[in-house]
Amino acid sequence: MKKLVYALSYTAAALLAFFIIASCGGGSDSVVSNEHLGDLPGIAKNYVDKMEAKKQEIKLNTDQDDAFKLYKESELLEEEAEKKVEEHLVAHPITGIPFEMISEYPFTIKDISVFRCSDTRIEFKANITMTKNYPKRLFVYIKAVDSEGNQLTRKNGVMGESSFSKKSFKEGEEIELSGSVDGPADLVNFDKLLFVSKEEYNKRKSVL
Repeated sequence: MKKLVYALSYTAAALLAFFIIASCGGGSDSVVSNEHLGDLPGIAKNYVDKMEAKKQEIKLNTDQDDAFKLYKESELLEEEAEKKVEEHLVAHPITGIPFEMISEYPFTIKDISVFRCSDTRIEFKANITMTKNYPKRLFVYIKAVDSEGNQLTRKNGVMGESSFSKKSFKEGEEIELSGSVDGPADLVNFDKLLFVSKEEYNKRKSVL
């Protein structure tokens, strides 16, 4: 009878431990998918969580040899994250990114896609058509939001003509913009890109 009670207690404890680990995200590599960005943010988030956990291990470790081993594991994990995110984007190209023009800009947008991505940064490419002559360099400001309009990343992003060398544009000219925002792991709930004013961009910078 004592053995049965012990066995049941052990099983209950094991199950409890499993659920605790699972609820903290440490028991599964399942990826949360986004309607517009697919698995890309979920993959990035999984690796960011793992790297953060590894940093905490290093911080709490008091043995020099163990700390060095954990540091090397952290480096390998970062390399793996970079590779996995890049490979996923190559295998699953992302186009048709939704957007909204909050501020006035001298162009219309034809389409937006994800150009490249790492575990720390996601770069967008936009094909646009100029609606009037613009006699200076073209820079635009973007922020990523969820369906409620909440800011998802710590910083807004900047886009510009892809070569960043043109100093003037003509009405009807078709050009390509490129630019990025930091933190693809923060885009699990991504809904769209907002094209905002420079003032709105600077406002976000001032609170960081």
